[in-house]
Parts: sequence; structure tokens; C-alpha cells
Amino acid sequence: MEGRSGIGRLVGSVLLALAGGAFPDSARAEVPVDLELILAIDSSDSVDGREYALQVGGLADAFRDPTVHQAIGDGPLGSIAVAVVEWSGRYQQIVQIPWTRLDGAAAAVAFAEQIDRLRRAFDEGVTSISGALDFAAEQFAGNGFVAARRVIDISSDGVQNQGRRIDLAREATLARDVTINALVILNEMPDLEEYFSERVIGGFGAFVIVANDYPDYPEAIRRKLLREIGQTPVSLLDREGGQLAVLPAVGGVAAP
Repeated sequence: MEGRSGIGRLVGSVLLALAGGAFPDSARAEVPVDLELILAIDSSDSVDGREYALQVGGLADAFRDPTVHQAIGDGPLGSIAVAVVEWSGRYQQIVQIPWTRLDGAAAAVAFAEQIDRLRRAFDEGVTSISGALDFAAEQFAGNGFVAARRVIDISSDGVQNQGRRIDLAREATLARDVTINALVILNEMPDLEEYFSERVIGGFGAFVIVANDYPDYPEAIRRKLLREIGQTPVSLLDREGGQLAVLPAVGGVAAP
């Protein structure tokens, strides 16, 4: 499965850090968390002001949700690191909220308040999914955290119409041991789920969540966050003594 060897290395890094293993000073400065997550929100021409507000409001509400707070707390380390990126055309990407550690309800609610205060960065622009992936993937380097999983959560209502080939950006992102998940809004393109499934997502446990239209976005992003946070791998040893990263499955039985 894509990224499995890298996942194993990252899991090992987290466990060694917790055990006080021998690390260079730069590695010790990284704070262990269960998940490093970038939320990449679409502000291209196809997203009007009302739709942008629904994205932002839905995302803020998700971080106020007690079930999301519980999911964060239920992780092995009880914390995640999150950043928000806004994107549109090939050269239109910005970090709207820098990396923030969430370790409980108070931190998550404070993060939601930051999201509520967001102001749209791009009033116009086309759609460069590859540009969004390239930019978001760069944000993991030197972010001050280390986790068993790194994920880009990209939301969009359209297909790429500018930028380098998506497959090149996708492969470069996966090579960094970063998983790409997607939330697609089908208000204009009913086949968008297939497009993202085949051409965009990838990596460990990758998936697509669908919202039929922007009013459905808040519930879709809440479900997506619960799935992403709950997928944080745990470390097990295989029968040959090698370390594997696996996902906890429903019912408490771990699945590869």
C-alpha cells in the first residue's frame, strides 16, 4: 500500500520521542502529535461569496463539535496539529491559519474562532489542484510537529483548469509520505467524485467524502474530520519483528 514504509518510520519516530530515545536536537524540538492535517479550502471563481461562507462556517462548526473533541482526545497522544490553506489558481495559495496544536475542547473551540474570522484571500481565480497540492505539501517541512500520519484534506467543487499535471503533483506529495483526502461538492459536476478518486487522492487510507451542494458541506466536513482523526495509525510488530502501521478498525480489530 502506498506510503506504508514511510508511515512505519513516522510511527517509530513518535514512539522513540515519547520514550526519550536518542535524537538530534532538531528532532527533539518537534512536538509529537497523532496527526498533522492541512485543510485546503477552495476559493476559485466557481465558489461565490455565500459558498465560501458555508465552507468557512461549516469548518468552524466542525471544530466546535463534541464528537470531534472526543476523537482528538481518543488518539494515542490526545492531540493533533492543524493548518488552514486557501487556494485557487496556479500561483494563488496562502496559509490562512498556521500550524496549531489541538489537545482538547478548549483548543479546538479557539481554533474554530480563528476560522470564523477568516477573510477570503482571492476574489477571483481559476482552479489549480496541482498548485494546491504542491503548496500544501511544502508546509509540513519544519512545522515543529511529528506524527504517524500527515494528511492534506482538499475541498473543491471543480476540476483542474490550470497548472502542472495533477499526477506529477500527486506523486510528489505521496513521495513525502503525505496522504491526500478530498471533500467534493457536486453542485456543478456530478462526476466530480470519480475525478478525485481516480486522479487526486492517494496514500495511506485515502478517501473522498461527497457533499451534494454547499449546504451539505458542514455535515460532510464534520464526518470527514472524524474519519481522518480516527484513522491515526497505531504501531504493531509483525511476526518477523518488523514494525507496521495499521488502522484501528470498527470493533477494535486492527486492519492493515
